[in-house]
Amino acid sequence: MRLSLFSRLALGYLAIFLLVTAVSAYAVFQLHRFDELTDSVLKVDNRILDYEKILADLLLSQSRYEQKFAISRDEALYNEFLRLRRDFNLQLATAITIGDSAAGTILSKVQQDYRNYEELVVKEAALLRAKKRYPEAQFKQEKDEIVDRILVSLEKLRADQQHAMSTKVRELAEAAEHAREVSVSITVACLISIVAMSLIVTRSITRPIAILKTKTREIAQGRFEGGLNIKSPPELGELAAAFNLMCERLKELERMKADFFSSMSHELRTPLTSIKEGTGLLLDGVGGQTTDKQRKLLAILAEESNRLIAVVNSLLDLSKMEAGMMSYEFDLVTIDPLIRRAIAEITPLVEAKQIELESNVNPSLPALRLDPERILQVLRNLLGNAVKFTPKGGRVSVVAASVNGNLQVSVTDSGPGVPAESLTTIFEKFSQGSHKGAHTRNGTGLGLAIAKNIIKSHGGEIWAESQVGRGSTFVFVLRC
Repeated sequence: MRLSLFSRLALGYLAIFLLVTAVSAYAVFQLHRFDELTDSVLKVDNRILDYEKILADLLLSQSRYEQKFAISRDEALYNEFLRLRRDFNLQLATAITIGDSAAGTILSKVQQDYRNYEELVVKEAALLRAKKRYPEAQFKQEKDEIVDRILVSLEKLRADQQHAMSTKVRELAEAAEHAREVSVSITVACLISIVAMSLIVTRSITRPIAILKTKTREIAQGRFEGGLNIKSPPELGELAAAFNLMCERLKELERMKADFFSSMSHELRTPLTSIKEGTGLLLDGVGGQTTDKQRKLLAILAEESNRLIAVVNSLLDLSKMEAGMMSYEFDLVTIDPLIRRAIAEITPLVEAKQIELESNVNPSLPALRLDPERILQVLRNLLGNAVKFTPKGGRVSVVAASVNGNLQVSVTDSGPGVPAESLTTIFEKFSQGSHKGAHTRNGTGLGLAIAKNIIKSHGGEIWAESQVGRGSTFVFVLRC
């Protein structure tokens, strides 16, 4: 099942939420454990130690009062013993209630010994009141032994509780260290997981978008090949399918347009050729004597016929190039004679506009495999544009040199220049840049498009460099 964009984002956020929840739950668990240990130390161990001291003091006080009573038989001393006995039993019962199992065992033993102690004291008091003789030394010895046992048990209780407190504090420190290590590990793992999940989710979204972006750029450049295969996420998959359909429609429209231009060019060339030939015959006097005014009109007709035929031929050439049907005859030739020939053909126009035309061709340039006529067509187009846009008395230069092991030819003029936004679009068909004002020239906008196709077919590159008001340079590079 392919997840939608919403589902992917929702699952990603849910996973991050679960990780954060897990970290929080672990932190709560550790805090609960710390609370238990702290409560145990404060509410049990510390209080047991306090009760141990209280019980020991109460026991010693009782022992003193009952011994004084045995000597003086003062009932006030015995009553004080009884009051201390109530306090002792109450404190002992409370200590047993709050103590843990180990403390409870010791306190239970203390309780049993104290009962024996109480019985001896009560029994001795009864004998004293009855003024009967009894073994005083034996009673005293037994009471002292019981008191000593109780004090030893209380001392053991103190030692055990202190040891338990030390153990719990150590456990608390170890738990804190372990919790810190685990928390750091879990936090790092969570961060890595969050980053990884974010990258995966983001990648699953941005990668198809990048493909669509690249395809959009290709369509903008006139490449209408479809074949986008994006199935996930479903939203982008549907968009890719729409792109493929759009490409098919654009290819069909491009083919129809090319067929139209090709058909129209063929249909136009025949009557134009007839018009050209008929005009030539009239100029030659085949139809009879013509006046000077008629000859001027016929000359204009002949010139315009040639221009229309050139446009039709350009349309046919471009249609063939775009259809991949243009044939090339490659041969091993040098660029120098082609440049000289192109310059010779345009010399009349250069002289008429009083333009300074310079050429700088490195004589040691190697021969290249190229189609001479097609490269000559490129040179004609570039030189023709340079002369056309250069004002009277301007300057045009042609330079051919070896650059980085490749042949580079540049044509520079002193014309009005090309705006930066038009430096790439001028190589598209029917585009003439954005020249305005006095420098505007009529044309079809096919020359640079044809030049670009020819250079690309030779495996080279062509581009323009220009600054408005400071002229332009058109450069093409052919691989040696």
